[in-house]
Amino acid sequence: MQLCQRLEQILENLRPAFSREATYQWFILLAWGVVLNSQPSAITSYVNALGLTESYYHQALHWFESKAFNVKGLTLGWSKWVSQHENLYRIKEKRVYVGDGIKVGKEGRKMPGVKRLHQESGNVAKPEWIRGHYFNALSVLVGAGKACFALPLVLRLDDGIKSKATAKEGKKGSKKEKTTLVTKMGELCTTYAEAGSYVILDAYFACGAVLKSFRQNALHLITRVRCSTVAYAPFSSVPTLRGKGRPRLWGSSIKRV
Repeated sequence: MQLCQRLEQILENLRPAFSREATYQWFILLAWGVVLNSQPSAITSYVNALGLTESYYHQALHWFESKAFNVKGLTLGWSKWVSQHENLYRIKEKRVYVGDGIKVGKEGRKMPGVKRLHQESGNVAKPEWIRGHYFNALSVLVGAGKACFALPLVLRLDDGIKSKATAKEGKKGSKKEKTTLVTKMGELCTTYAEAGSYVILDAYFACGAVLKSFRQNALHLITRVRCSTVAYAPFSSVPTLRGKGRPRLWGSSIKRV
């Protein structure tokens, strides 16, 4: 009973993210459908878990396209509520966040956002190429005794679907800014992480663009240093052999460790 009351309290704090009462009430119903569901995750499963008839399926489906709320406003409201939690893990009185990119395989060929993804992993059990979604995720550490748990703040699909901001970059006369998965993770951290906090990321995100955005927003990055410096061996030409084009200046590349 206390768990149900706690969930109702959390949902009540998210009311300002909705401009219409009916949309907010459907949000509460679907949230309970997710909690009570014991079947594969789908809208049909959530409706069945609530004991609703099939006539409510299209109403539940239309909720996800409602203009009475936006996902960013909802996640910011959730992040604001979590920031008031008394058991947040801290280093020097500052919060600690954990972020990473996640690739989820999907079987659907025409599902929105599904594309061919390359997996950079030393695990031989993982295939090199998959079809699926790429998400960027950010969590905040919550302490319970001597243990720490990552409490999710936002999980965002960052590849395969063009946003309005990305579409504007292609217009004539507009200034183009290179947007990558790494810069999107940096933008996610600067949006949801409190200034002065610590953010733990994979070495994949240790680059100049992320460091620059972190400095501008007073965030501390904890990661493994990634060395991407490349040197070139001197090239020894053979006087008797001369190919077409400009003579080669350098030999094979050598990655510095």
